[in-house]
Amino acid sequence: MDSVIFRKMPVVRLFWHLVLPGSVSRVASALYIVFDGMFVGHCMGHDALAAITMMWPLIAIFFAVSDMISTGSSVQISVYLGKKDNVLANRTFTTCLALIIGISMLFSTLGYFLAYPYLDVMGVDAETRDLSLEYIIPYCVSAPFLSLFFTTDHYLRVCGRQRLSMWINVFVSLFNLLLDYIFIVELRLGVWSASLTTCLALSTGSLMSFYPFIMRKTDVFFAKGLISLKTLWRICYNGSSELLMSTAGAFFMFLVNALLLSIGGNAAVAATAAVMYLDSVSVMLLIGMSDAMQPAISYCYGAGRLLRVLSLQRWLIRASALVGLFFFCFLEFLGPLIMPLYAPEGDSEFAELAVRCVRIFAFTYLFIWLDITLHAILTALDCPSYSFILSFSKAIIVPLAGLYLFAYFWGLDGIWANSAVSALLTAVLAVFLVRRLWKKVRHIRLPSPV
Repeated sequence: MDSVIFRKMPVVRLFWHLVLPGSVSRVASALYIVFDGMFVGHCMGHDALAAITMMWPLIAIFFAVSDMISTGSSVQISVYLGKKDNVLANRTFTTCLALIIGISMLFSTLGYFLAYPYLDVMGVDAETRDLSLEYIIPYCVSAPFLSLFFTTDHYLRVCGRQRLSMWINVFVSLFNLLLDYIFIVELRLGVWSASLTTCLALSTGSLMSFYPFIMRKTDVFFAKGLISLKTLWRICYNGSSELLMSTAGAFFMFLVNALLLSIGGNAAVAATAAVMYLDSVSVMLLIGMSDAMQPAISYCYGAGRLLRVLSLQRWLIRASALVGLFFFCFLEFLGPLIMPLYAPEGDSEFAELAVRCVRIFAFTYLFIWLDITLHAILTALDCPSYSFILSFSKAIIVPLAGLYLFAYFWGLDGIWANSAVSALLTAVLAVFLVRRLWKKVRHIRLPSPV
C-alpha cells in the first residue's frame, strides 16, 4: 500500500517526498495559466483579456459542488485508509466519482443558459459580451472531463501517488502551452481557442489519471456498494468550506469586476486579470503544498498519531512562510517588468494600471500564506465547522466589508489594497481557530513515536 508511507516514513523525508511533487504539479499548472494570459493579452488586446476575466466567476461555479465532494471525500478516504477500512474507502471513491460526473454535467448546462443574463447584469458592452460567450462554450461541453481531472488528481495523492500526479500535471501543462502557442499565437483563431486548448489538455489528463484506478494499481479502486447518507453528509459538510469559498469567491469576483468596469473600464479589469495570472503561480504553489500534505495529516490523524500530525503541520507552516515572503519580493520588484507582456506594444493605459495594481497587491503575500495553510490544516483534521467559518469569512465577509469603502475613498487603488487587508484579518482568524482546535484535542493521549 502506497499510503503506508504516511505512517512509516520519517517526518522530514515524508514532507519533501510529498511537497516537491505536489508543488511542481501546481506550479506547472499555474505557469500555463500565466502564459495563456500573456498570449491572449499580447495577441488579442486587453479587451479580450477582460472578456475572459468576466467569465471566471461563472466557471468557478461550474466546479464548486464537484470541488466540495472531491475535497470532502479525499479527507474521508484518507481517514478510512488510516483505519485500514479499505471497503468503505473504495465505496466512497466510487460513489463520489459518479456524483461528480453527474453534477458537473448539470452545472455546465445551467452555466451555458445563464451566461447571457449574467453578463447583462454585469453591464458589459456588446463586443465584450460576445467574446465572453465565445470563450465559455468549450468549458460547457467538456465540464465532466475537467471535473474528473481535478478529482482523480486529489485521489492519486490520497493513494501516495504524488509523483504520478506530478508528471501528469507537467504533461498537461506543457501540452496546453503548446496548443496555446499554435492556436493563439500562430493561427490567431480567437478567444474561443484559449478555452478550447485548456479543455483539450485537461481532458487528456483526466484519461491519464483515470487509468491507474481502472487497472487497480492504487490503494482505492472501483467497488460495488454505496456509502450511507450520513457519510455523504459528512463528506459534503467537510468539503462545504470549498463550496462556500468557490461560490462566495465567484460572487465577490463578480462584484469586483463590475466595480472595476464602472471605474476604469476594460483596461482596469484586464490589468487586474494580468496580476491575477501572476498571482496564480504563488497561490497554486501554496495550495499545492497544503493539498500534498492533506492526505498524510488526515491519515495520521485517523491513526491517532497526533505528534506526527503536529510535526507535519510545523514543516508546512515554515515552508509556506518562505514562499509568501519570496512572492512578496518578486511581485514588488519584478512584477512591474512583467506586466507590459500582457498587452500589445504601446498600450500605455493598460501598462500604467497593471504596474500600480501589482505593486499594491504584492503586500497580500505577507499574510495570505498563513490563511491558505491553516485552512488546509483545518480541513485535513476533519474539522468542517471551523473550516466553514474561515472560508465564509475570507471569501465574502472580510473582503466585502472593505471593498466599497476602500473604492469610495481611493478608487482603483482601494480595490487592490483591500486584498492585503483582507488577507491580514483572515490570517488572524485562522490562527485563532487552529489554536482553539488543538486545545480541544489536547486531552487525547499522544503516542510517543513520531
